[in-house]
Amino acid sequence: MRIKPKMCIVFTAIEGMDADQGRLEGFKDEFEKDFSRFEMANTFVDYTVSNDADAVKANAFIRNNDFDLVCIAAGVWTPDTTVIRLIENIGMPVAVFTTTLSPYTIGLNGAQIVAASLKELDIEFRFIFGKLSNPKTAEKIYDFALAAAIVKKLKGLRIGVVGGRPAIMTNLAIDEFGLKKVFGATVVPIDFSCLEGFLKNIENSRIDKRIAEIKNSIADIRIDDGVLGQSVRHYLAFLDIVGEFNLDAISFNCYPFPYIKAKTCLAASNLNDIGTPAACESDVYSAMLMYVLKSITGKSCLNSDIVFEDEPENTIIFSHCGCGPFSCAESLKDIRLETHFEVKSGMAVYYPLMAKGKDATIVNLVGRENTFRLCALSGTTMPTKLKDFAGNPVTVKFQTNIVDLINILGNEGFGHHWMVSFGNHKNIFEELCKLLGISGFFIE
Repeated sequence: MRIKPKMCIVFTAIEGMDADQGRLEGFKDEFEKDFSRFEMANTFVDYTVSNDADAVKANAFIRNNDFDLVCIAAGVWTPDTTVIRLIENIGMPVAVFTTTLSPYTIGLNGAQIVAASLKELDIEFRFIFGKLSNPKTAEKIYDFALAAAIVKKLKGLRIGVVGGRPAIMTNLAIDEFGLKKVFGATVVPIDFSCLEGFLKNIENSRIDKRIAEIKNSIADIRIDDGVLGQSVRHYLAFLDIVGEFNLDAISFNCYPFPYIKAKTCLAASNLNDIGTPAACESDVYSAMLMYVLKSITGKSCLNSDIVFEDEPENTIIFSHCGCGPFSCAESLKDIRLETHFEVKSGMAVYYPLMAKGKDATIVNLVGRENTFRLCALSGTTMPTKLKDFAGNPVTVKFQTNIVDLINILGNEGFGHHWMVSFGNHKNIFEELCKLLGISGFFIE
């Protein structure tokens, strides 16, 4: 589900000085109208904070409510002393928004003083100037608000990891302390013996019911019911694990020996479909990125690798082994369930993405406590030429030369799992990196 940022808006002024404050009422109406197009839960303090007593009262209101951030709407001149008292010990980011209402309101002048003081106090804030009639101005406030809401949600995130990391991928080792300190997320380790217990407890009636549901929606099934049932059993076991351990997201190791890789692709696909981010190969960071993207868009994303580049077209095909959510396919008719091409057993979920001209954001996260770094690529989708590719290929065209782009990714040490989502979310990820204090790389 897409997160609705909870923003508290406070209109500020100075008491005892005429700064054309009669303009404030119209400013308030304009503010509320222009933010009505966003999915937000906004609360307006119903009086203008213009003195210390007002600031104390508003401060108590903010601290006693569950907001993600405070927006100081300084349309007229505002003393920094009032704002400092207003936001004292609120424990959340602050947006300082100002605009020019008339030659006499001098809101910009006051807001600059406020921003200078907040900078000295090491308070997390964004200074945003512009006309609300310009959509980009409100979008800047919304992007910051959404990022603040996501950061707050990450602090309580519980990510299950089943079976430890794959033995063949040291890069996917988890820095649990770093993850907790930087993002606030908690890793919940679950061993294979626990998974075996859940698998044994799945009733055949549940498996039969899910098989019938799949057959009712997917026409192209190239495996028998025994193989499909094995994958459905794993899906239901992981689903039960999510409930038992109160997980917000999950990842699982599909690379032990003997491999269970071809038994878990459907689980990853269907868990994402029902709103539980699920990453294969025990990639906890990818599971967290899936959660972030779901929070931004309200939809599932594709867990992908860079698999093929086309230099003349300046495109890259992103795909993975075959764990794409049904909901990411352009049509259920495109989906085929067949034997996993890598291990020649089990099953995988295959379909191409053919849409042209859609914005795409492709994100990767790697590192440890002091080296966390995120990369967000922004491009435009193109029809996938490899229609029968054994995966979930999506083709993206970039502005940057793709050879240079791939070399940048390699030299900055980014990993091999890329979460593909539709829409341009670059600005939100920029805000997230700033709020979290991690390095961000943004390439178009």
